[in-house]
This record gives sequence, C-alpha cells and structure tokens, in this order.
Amino acid sequence: MTPEEIQNTIEQMLSVQRQIQESQIRNTDNIARLEVQTQENSRLIRENSQLIQESTRETRQDIAVLVEEIAKLTVDQREKFNQFYGYHIAADSERLNIIERLRKVEQEVKQLKEKIDNETP
Repeated sequence: MTPEEIQNTIEQMLSVQRQIQESQIRNTDNIARLEVQTQENSRLIRENSQLIQESTRETRQDIAVLVEEIAKLTVDQREKFNQFYGYHIAADSERLNIIERLRKVEQEVKQLKEKIDNETP
C-alpha cells in the first residue's frame, strides 16, 4: 500500500468515525428532547386526569342534586294528585247528595201538587 492509499483509507475511516460521532450526538439530542417531551406529556396527562376527576365528581354531585329534586317533585306531584283525587271524590259525593236532595224536593213538590189537585173541586 502506498502512503497515499493509506492516507485515503485513514481519511475514510476518520470520516466514518466522524459520521458515527455526529449520529451519536444527534441521537443523544433526540433522546434528551424525547425525555423532556415525555415528562411534559406526563405532566399534562396528570393535570388532565385531575381535571377529569374533578369534573366527574362535580357532575355526580349535580346528578345527585337533580335526582333529589326530581324525587321531591315526584312526591309533591303525588300529593297534589291525591289531593285533587280527594277533592274529586268529595265533589262527586256532594253532587250525589245534591241530586238526592233535588229528587226528594221534586217528590215533595209532586206530592204537594197532587194534594192541591185533589183538594181543588
């Protein structure tokens, strides 16, 4: 091998070594950036998880309040229905009493008319 060939081979070897070192530096930089990005993503995930948990807790509380209000409204509606039904039954009963009295009055009027008609010559 000539000194020029040896020189060329050494230069090629140094070039390959430099490329390997540059590649290692880039890889090290990329790994460092990925680590930072991973840490940031992890932080964001934790924050989002906390927000979701809080939102879920608030939503459950809201639902519990709504269910309680619906239950109260249901009880109120049932009570109003029972009250209305009671009024309806009372009104029906009163109406039947009035009709019965009216029939008695009509009967008495009829009897009085018959009595008057029988007494008149």
